[in-house]
Amino acid sequence: MAETSTASAVARAYPLEADQWSMHARTGPRPRFAATIEEFPIQLPPGKQLGRTTAVSLAPNGDVFLLHNSEIGHTIPPVEKRMPRVVRLSGAGAFIDAWGGPDQLPAVDGVPQWPESYENIEVDGEGNVWIFGWARGDDALLKFSPEGRLLRRYGQRHSGADDTSTDRFNAPTSIYLDPATRELFVADGYGNHRIIAIHADTGAFIGMWGAYGRDPASLTSEEAYGNPVHKIARAPDGLIYVCDRRKNRVQEFERTPGGLSYLREVVIAPSTAFQGSAFDVAFTPDNKYLFVADGTNQRVWTVDRESLKVLGWHNAAPEIEGDYNFPSYMNELHRFARLPSGDLLMARVRPGLQILKYIGVS
Repeated sequence: MAETSTASAVARAYPLEADQWSMHARTGPRPRFAATIEEFPIQLPPGKQLGRTTAVSLAPNGDVFLLHNSEIGHTIPPVEKRMPRVVRLSGAGAFIDAWGGPDQLPAVDGVPQWPESYENIEVDGEGNVWIFGWARGDDALLKFSPEGRLLRRYGQRHSGADDTSTDRFNAPTSIYLDPATRELFVADGYGNHRIIAIHADTGAFIGMWGAYGRDPASLTSEEAYGNPVHKIARAPDGLIYVCDRRKNRVQEFERTPGGLSYLREVVIAPSTAFQGSAFDVAFTPDNKYLFVADGTNQRVWTVDRESLKVLGWHNAAPEIEGDYNFPSYMNELHRFARLPSGDLLMARVRPGLQILKYIGVS
């Protein structure tokens, strides 16, 4: 009798992977998403255009903050059509305001402090807006009001900080602010290989941690975080998660007196090369599941938070055939945010803001 199951076919072709395949083939209930991906209904002022979508973040009041490049694909629209780099929208996509650029904050010793590149935008629990760049020299950590007023600059551009610095960064990518303790945890970043904590109000150094919660300067290249350390986020139950993008892993930590204590890690799509698989994370409100944005493979992975086991993935790129002359990374899922409905709002570089509709656990 001919074998017809996919699992059987894989077991015949790849006998060493048969057990692993069977385990994933029998995955039980997990969050599911609709097969069709929807566009987020952005309503820009007449005649205005967005460039390549870099990141998205949700404010506590439900506003959507979008960070974008001026380029559309590899073309640059006329000046009169370009939107400022930070665009604020309502939860329904209505335009509120836009701001950002080199004139948004003062230079230091003649050096502009606005990033040359565009990596990430995050809104913390107090409604503050944080901007990050990824290019060499984009070392300033910038904090703004929702309207674009500079509240504080930590460090400065072209600081050249290494993993031993206690007051400077090297292309940071993400933050988590603890509003009670005023600890600001910074993923640092494209140039360094660590999480560093400072006091949000004074800038005073608190501590730093590399992979496994160890001194980042003591780790070998195999043990250390790769570049970039792409995300730090707090789960609803208080645990902290760090995305080591290029090494395809997410590490889990708990808060302890004096900092962070390593618990365990989950590897996402371990064979992924080039830019890696662990770009961003989001959580379900009930603490049961962790979602991982995988920009290289264009997937959203689901992880069971109790066991920290990968349960499966959902396609984040509905394109089967392309009609454009761009490399695949131009379409990558770079960042995402979970909407109150459970839907995922995805920042995909060229396609823009898209919605992955949540349809429940089954």
